[in-house]
Amino acid sequence: MSDLRVRFGFILALTLFPLLLFSIYLAYNTGQIIFVVTAVLAWLVAYFCVWIATDKLVFSHLRKIKTASDRFSEGDLGVRIGHMPSAPPRIESLGHAFDNMAENISERETRLMDNLAEKETLLREIHHRVKNNLQIIISLLNMQERKLTDQAGLDAIHETRSRINAISLVHRGLYEGDDLRVIDMPIFLSRLIDELKTGLIAKDQDIAVKLEIAPLKLEADTAIPVALFIVEALTNSVKHGCKAGGNIRVSLETANDQSVVSVQDDGVGSATPHVKGTGAKLMQGFARQLSGTFSTESSEHGYSTQLSFPN
Repeated sequence: MSDLRVRFGFILALTLFPLLLFSIYLAYNTGQIIFVVTAVLAWLVAYFCVWIATDKLVFSHLRKIKTASDRFSEGDLGVRIGHMPSAPPRIESLGHAFDNMAENISERETRLMDNLAEKETLLREIHHRVKNNLQIIISLLNMQERKLTDQAGLDAIHETRSRINAISLVHRGLYEGDDLRVIDMPIFLSRLIDELKTGLIAKDQDIAVKLEIAPLKLEADTAIPVALFIVEALTNSVKHGCKAGGNIRVSLETANDQSVVSVQDDGVGSATPHVKGTGAKLMQGFARQLSGTFSTESSEHGYSTQLSFPN
């Protein structure tokens, strides 16, 4: 707007400049300087009168349109220019065009927000129903568990229930979170570990589980393999590493575009590598699913299981 005013003022000055030249010519021929003084004063008065008139008739209305445009671009969809008294027809037409455009955009934005809210509600309902269905499966496993006396069968049901519960908690985290696309891992894993401690660790076992989780948010396709990996690793530590009690550390760290999940125990039996059974095969599968690597480390200080995958 200021650049336009400067250009308009320059054109106006050039338009009135012949009057000044003519006065200088008269003063030169007659020898009376009053012609020059009068011409300069008339030139200045005419310049400022035209400047004020154009500002009132043109630039004031353009400023109003610019102010409305700035507010609209900043998100104030309710701003309108409205009636512009004394505006030239072309500028008034521009104002009406802006109001029509703003009205159409506002209506479309409202429809889009309504559709988005409806889809978000439906998506939350889907996650809620999936979680409820998984809970029904867990209840069926609990019913079946009460009919079994074989320890191997009971252990299989416990492990299956833990895996299903981990997936159920992922869907719960999705429909309870603010963002349906990602899982808040500290909240989710704290719930998961509490569930696992209740189901895996007996009352007479002196096992402490410490959780160290970075403030990380993951998509469901990543959070589910991570959760299932922790289920298998923690189950192995409870069953093989900490039979007589001990400490288990579950951590999730991220650095250099890599995330590392680690489950480490210091139980009595941790110096002996765990049996390469179904759990180890599943953990290797979860690592492949995340395009990551699965590794274990056994020493006199404990047994560590790690999953490293790119962010």
